[in-house]
Amino acid sequence: MKRPHVFSLIIFVFMASCGLFKTSTSGNIRNISSIEVEQEFSPQVIEEKLHHLFIYYLIAQRELDQFDKKITDSKIEEIYSQSEYLKLQTIRTQVEEIENHLLELHDQVSKTHKNSNQKSGTLLNIKVKEFSEHSSLHALFMENISNRLFEANGNKKLNFKMKSRREISKYIKSVEESSLYQVLDKNIEHLSFMLEGSRSADDKKFYPSSASAGNITGNEFPSKVWSLTFDDGPKRQTSEIIVNELKKRNLKATFFQLTQQVKKDPEMAKEIHDSGMEIASHSYTHPQLTKVSSSELDFEIGVASAELKSIVNADIHFFRLPYGAGVSNPTIREKVAGENLIHVFWNIDTLDWMAQEPEKIVERTIQLMKKTQRDSGIILFHDIHRRTTLAAPVIMDLLLQENRRVCTLHEIVSQMNEGNETVCAK
Repeated sequence: MKRPHVFSLIIFVFMASCGLFKTSTSGNIRNISSIEVEQEFSPQVIEEKLHHLFIYYLIAQRELDQFDKKITDSKIEEIYSQSEYLKLQTIRTQVEEIENHLLELHDQVSKTHKNSNQKSGTLLNIKVKEFSEHSSLHALFMENISNRLFEANGNKKLNFKMKSRREISKYIKSVEESSLYQVLDKNIEHLSFMLEGSRSADDKKFYPSSASAGNITGNEFPSKVWSLTFDDGPKRQTSEIIVNELKKRNLKATFFQLTQQVKKDPEMAKEIHDSGMEIASHSYTHPQLTKVSSSELDFEIGVASAELKSIVNADIHFFRLPYGAGVSNPTIREKVAGENLIHVFWNIDTLDWMAQEPEKIVERTIQLMKKTQRDSGIILFHDIHRRTTLAAPVIMDLLLQENRRVCTLHEIVSQMNEGNETVCAK
């Protein structure tokens, strides 16, 4: 198959890295007229974007395979600076921008035709369903957008059978010579070089700061001390299940919530807090903060935290950057510290945002936990996925074994700062 012209590819990658191909994020679509929205929301455009999603997820499966293979031979502090992980983080930003863009257009068109006989709002439903019917692999890669599009099916049991690594590799070989695959692959490779990794902090005193004391990774925690964290919620269909599983085991976790999601279901956010869980901020709308303006940064960090505190009636102590992007960015870190917040990274990424069997999430998490120096740290989950509701309880049970202790981030940090002899005592 014909390869893309080298000069054109260079121009494409350059424009992509500068954000010129970035899909609209929350708020931008409101400034587009109804006619422009419908033109952008044509069947052809939707099909093109779904195909881009498919290729991105295909590349992600390739990198996920390599990431899992390297876990055995890598130290925990090295894992998250390796190219495979950085590419996975980069792909996540790309696919979520596409998914968010399509869903926002869908919502706007649906509202426009709410009181008419036209059904343009169902166009995305139809196209996603048609695309999913191409193959079981297509259906798998449409799982995240399908779950968000058809939230009424939130309690539907998982019924897909994950393709084997060999089958996925075979499919990749059949498309890797295509121009689109090569262009998107090069785009990911380029952007991943720009993604800054986290750095472990040796200081065991934590406080709002743009230096190491203001960034927690979990590598600093004492032996056998763990914190479970859940991002991107709340989402009633799944958050409720996870909270109930925690309560069954008398465990507490920290939920990094999006203020936008909290405003959609404030009662769920309050229920999580009233269950004894800690609420932390994960921004307002989940953009990549390295790409936003100064005023948007104020909104995503300052306003998000203030509104979250007001809704759940609880102090907010921690902030987590969307995608972890910007940990080493002084402007972003100073803004976080200026809001009296400590930034929280992780040392165990379950990678549960990727469509996969829950058993694979469990296997990966256990492997990573074994790599930690002191059998301790921060585990990253997302409480918006059905697969997480099945994988997380298994890890909860593991954390109750071998004298491990599980507490919220605030409990651990406060006790470490106070110099307690035993942190997170049972």
